[in-house]
Amino acid sequence: MEAIYKLLREIKVLPPSPQVLPKVLDALRHEQTTLEEVGELIALDPVLTAKLLHYCNSVYFSGREPVASVPEAIGRVGFQTIFALVSAVTGSNSFNPPANSGLDGTQLWKHSLTTAFGCKFIAEDIGEESNLLFTAGLLHDIGRVVLAQAKGAEYGQLLTSAASTGANPTEREKAAYGFTHAEVGACLMETWKLPALLVQGVRFHHQPAAAGAAKKTAAGVCVGNALAHIFEHPAENFGGTSPELQLAMDLLGIGSRHMELYDEQMQENWDFVNALIQMR
Repeated sequence: MEAIYKLLREIKVLPPSPQVLPKVLDALRHEQTTLEEVGELIALDPVLTAKLLHYCNSVYFSGREPVASVPEAIGRVGFQTIFALVSAVTGSNSFNPPANSGLDGTQLWKHSLTTAFGCKFIAEDIGEESNLLFTAGLLHDIGRVVLAQAKGAEYGQLLTSAASTGANPTEREKAAYGFTHAEVGACLMETWKLPALLVQGVRFHHQPAAAGAAKKTAAGVCVGNALAHIFEHPAENFGGTSPELQLAMDLLGIGSRHMELYDEQMQENWDFVNALIQMR
């Protein structure tokens, strides 16, 4: 991993850490956490607070009376929606690859947020921690932004070539650089001091069986990632599942019918998901 940390040290501008996100994630893991406590954490970032209140008073979220504080907003829309909003506002700032890299930051952000919701539906179904898996899904491709910053157009060309030839882009990364976007993203997240389970879930989302104690998190991200790709390309179907995806599904104890149900959930929640995507 030293080569990756060397790469991180050499990049002048790394994706910014979503500083409030892990604090809110940790707070929501405790059942006794109050509206006021979460509101105080969010209030540490006045820009985030302003955006949350703006969105909670928008046409999509608003009720009869405008909300004037974060605790009011949480009371209206609930902890889970607030967490998704915090994730979207803070996470979107990290998905800005250089224009000359050929990596489409808007498309990457859309895919990442769609993956996050796929992960959330999976977690709720199998009894895993939904906010943690949502966050892992949101950040699973953050290493691509780092590689775009480090390698520029060369990395964009690698991805384009892989897509045009049907090659596995992760294998192409490993062959070209000695490491993958998943490994780079995990190392960046370690510098952000995010929870180890979250970091390992991202590091091994293409090989979840190797993730040890984090294998269910990694498998959830693997399946959430596949679900997002299928949702984005509806002409594809669940037949011909790749060995990587099938292994992840086996680890989670789910089958093709589950995937169809998660896809239905995505369609039912798409207005909300799309509203978050537009926050970028």
